[in-house]
Amino acid sequence: MRDMKRLVYCGLVSSLLVGCGDSRMTAPGTAGGGNGGGGSGGGASGSVTVSVGTNFFRSNRNRSVNSAVDTVAVGSKVTWKWTGAGSVPHNVESVGMPSFTSGSIKTGDGSTYEVTFTSPGTYRYNCAIHGNLMTGTVVVTDQ
Repeated sequence: MRDMKRLVYCGLVSSLLVGCGDSRMTAPGTAGGGNGGGGSGGGASGSVTVSVGTNFFRSNRNRSVNSAVDTVAVGSKVTWKWTGAGSVPHNVESVGMPSFTSGSIKTGDGSTYEVTFTSPGTYRYNCAIHGNLMTGTVVVTDQ
């Protein structure tokens, strides 16, 4: 138990040391910028918005939660928007490659983070603070 607490603490400290990054970060195979739209369930289309709330990621198109799952076409944007998060700190961080992160830990409502996905693939993410309690997946298709 002590090792688990130490691991969580080190992860939190590491996340805080990332610093205050731009809310529109760019990752390998991705490009930042723009505003998001709805979410995606079955088909790949347009941009999507994922709500970041107290201990959840929720697709605004298909309402999937932890894991929020969205399918988009290459060139589509995903926007994570802090809504109902209150004073609980969160961020968006890729799990695996390619790497992307919203940078600093954010609290309060209204913050956003955007990524334009330019390469097909499956991109998993979570909140660095809440780990597997807050997860999501973006599936990027050629179509």
